[in-house]
Amino acid sequence: MKAGQRARRVVDQILTFSRRGDRRHRPIVAQTATSEAIELLRASLPATLSLRTMLRAPDARIHGDATQLEQVVMNLSTNAAHAMDGHGTIEIALDTIKAKADLLLSHGNLPAGRYVRVSVSDTGCGMDAPTMRRIFEPFFTTKAAGSGTGLGLATVHGIVAEHHGAINVKSAPGAGTIFEAYFPQTEAREGGREEAGSILPRGEGQTILLVDDERDLVLLGEEMLASLGFEPVGFDNCGAALGAFRADPHRFDLVLTDEVMPTMTGTELASAMHQLCPDLPIVLMTGYAGPVPIDRIRDSGIREVVRKPLLSATIAHCLARHLH
Repeated sequence: MKAGQRARRVVDQILTFSRRGDRRHRPIVAQTATSEAIELLRASLPATLSLRTMLRAPDARIHGDATQLEQVVMNLSTNAAHAMDGHGTIEIALDTIKAKADLLLSHGNLPAGRYVRVSVSDTGCGMDAPTMRRIFEPFFTTKAAGSGTGLGLATVHGIVAEHHGAINVKSAPGAGTIFEAYFPQTEAREGGREEAGSILPRGEGQTILLVDDERDLVLLGEEMLASLGFEPVGFDNCGAALGAFRADPHRFDLVLTDEVMPTMTGTELASAMHQLCPDLPIVLMTGYAGPVPIDRIRDSGIREVVRKPLLSATIAHCLARHLH
């Protein structure tokens, strides 16, 4: 489950730079997201690097997106590792500051107020002034050809700006580098979250048609549906699924289909089924973080779009909404 969640975050990270403003920001505990990023870093950084942490803001919250905050820490740390060529020390710090006057930073200014500060420092080669002026430009990189995309720091800059923050960089040739990302602190707390371990709604033997082109995911989905009290019928081929549906459209109480499949998209499959049985609830699954066009959803008779990887709770609540 952790691997699935991390894979979803990787997809989010790849798409972040090309998308702006379509995320739902909420109050998040900055230290929780930072700690998760550090956990991933410890598993991915070479053993020749030393990683030190100083997290001193256990309850501080920002209004934002946890995955994006994790990405800031990951990208800055990965950049630090490259600057040290795999040997040296990375230090990640988290604290809060109360600025009584405007903050004049190297890459943006902020008004007086309370901020959560994420710092990543390294003992690498450092940068000269001309390089520092360009480091947040898309596709600008000092790495050798084929060693980097030049999007890592540009993505960090975009995320911080989207969170109404700013960045301060301190560096000199041969003296290492410190990146400081400032995020406005909020006292708001997230509400309306379901308690972990709450009782999930269960099915009453309804037949669910499950379609995904990956056989392993079909088998996993069938197990999850069965454990929730449903009768799953899984297919890893759109043509076979559509054939079974045409043979007996009223056999199924709901359709759960993937979107990206080789011979037919989920919306195309949903459209064909919707024409045969307009009242049938259809739920679309997708690993893509961006929105599916609303006109395509409406025309296909799709009731809801859910993100992959699916958890039992996601499926349980989704099906309960559409099976009454």
